[in-house]
Amino acid sequence: MKFISTGFLALAEELQSYILSFLPYRDILRCTTVCRALRQTYMSSSELQYITELGGQQLLPVSDTDLDNHTSISKRLQLLRDKAHAWFKFDIHSFEKVSIPEQYHDAKTSLADGHLCLFNEDEQSAKIFPILPKPSQQRIERDWPSGSLCSIPHADSIEVFMDPAQNLIAIACMIADETLEMDDGERLYIDLGTLDGDGGVHPEAAGKTLFLSGLPRCEDGLYTIENWKLEGLGRHIAFRRSLLVHEGGYKFGEEIWFMQIWDWQHSTTSSCVLSDTIINPEVGESLDFCFLGNDRLLIVSKDLKLYSIEDLSQAPQLLACFLMPVSVTGIQCLLPMDDIAHSSQLQMQTQRTMWTSDPKNRILSLITRTRDATNSLAFIISTRIFFNPQAGVSDRMAGIPWEHWGPLNARIFVHNWRCRVGVSGNRVLQAFPTMDTTLVEDYPNYLLYMMDFSPLAVERRQGLGKVVREPSTIEIPELEETLTTSLPYVEVVSDRIFGVDQVMDIWVDKDRIYLPKLNTEESDSDGIAELEVIEI
Repeated sequence: MKFISTGFLALAEELQSYILSFLPYRDILRCTTVCRALRQTYMSSSELQYITELGGQQLLPVSDTDLDNHTSISKRLQLLRDKAHAWFKFDIHSFEKVSIPEQYHDAKTSLADGHLCLFNEDEQSAKIFPILPKPSQQRIERDWPSGSLCSIPHADSIEVFMDPAQNLIAIACMIADETLEMDDGERLYIDLGTLDGDGGVHPEAAGKTLFLSGLPRCEDGLYTIENWKLEGLGRHIAFRRSLLVHEGGYKFGEEIWFMQIWDWQHSTTSSCVLSDTIINPEVGESLDFCFLGNDRLLIVSKDLKLYSIEDLSQAPQLLACFLMPVSVTGIQCLLPMDDIAHSSQLQMQTQRTMWTSDPKNRILSLITRTRDATNSLAFIISTRIFFNPQAGVSDRMAGIPWEHWGPLNARIFVHNWRCRVGVSGNRVLQAFPTMDTTLVEDYPNYLLYMMDFSPLAVERRQGLGKVVREPSTIEIPELEETLTTSLPYVEVVSDRIFGVDQVMDIWVDKDRIYLPKLNTEESDSDGIAELEVIEI
């Protein structure tokens, strides 16, 4: 604070405010604590308060929108504060219901930008529609009847990714005709299109089709189980294919996996490829991935491997390896992209929002099952550690021990593997049983816990919620030791009791909670029949 001098304090208050606006929000707050005059300047400036509110909630401003041009700073500040406080007093009993068409009760279901995205692989059909749309929301509603997704004959759709913010649909297709003399690289491809179009080329895409290369193969005669994942963020699309090689019984000898990443706006081919083999994997997913902003990718397996994907003309570059404290299987990497900043200008226009979450300060949830299968764990991790991975570490490639990165940047909770964790920005919505019970054998009732990990939520809760700063400890029987974590958060507990079938899926975005309801009335289906939508 050396610049605080008599000369600076003699400047007009408007000029002081202008100069302070160039500082990081924490430095602005420090100035207000050491100087009474600057405190008065801060209290008189909506702009300075808006900067600190954005920084404290770990958000980024979105410019060049109608809202940005026509909404005053003071109004934006009030809206931002109201949104933050609303999460601490939401009414879990007030909701609306949205029905899901019967043919999609067993479909793969996802949520993106206020739209429900449905894909029925058996029927080879898909659908997207807005969920209780608001007047200012961009709306996309479209059906793809059976057989209309893939444009090439004899091809089946195996995975679909929809991004309403960029009006994009990506479809992973596989040619199923075994009589055709083609290798796997020719049988698999990614088809791109527009959500609201007629099957033509996306106006921002480099071409209609993304081509794969170097797919893993299995020796003839060995039985395999195949799974895949198609995901995107901004200009990136990634496809992962895994082959589980079966050795008999329930024993898998190895898992061979492959991942390719494209800049779909600039090229239909890519040299950005990762592959590896996992020896003796357990039954269940043993690998997942997620994007961390527009230039980083996290591979989640027995360890967390952080890669740079800034240059897609080469293989991803390993930045750091974060060692996990326990061997895990059944991994789910939950990092919803509903409010993360995209590079595309189309995203900025369609979102019609004034702020977005900062990729460097979000929450990542890893749902794991330990190898003794008696526990499921939810690792809640701050993404800030992935943007400063070398802090205090001399040899990052050798692996950063859990003790060096985990305890201060994470929380670990015992978790029922049947339930899902909802994540949006810095907020986590998780179901916890109403009483102590053995999760594997019992079906307890649940309460919903909303946890906000943003700094301002912890520092300025204003009597709302419970601040949790003290460390928490989890026992890991297979290690015969405990894990202690201490990432601070604010906790609010719902007063509504849920059955396990009501919290098997939980989705959260900036303004709503979505609780899918299982279809238990039809004997031949236990899929999702409708959504409870809770406005915040």
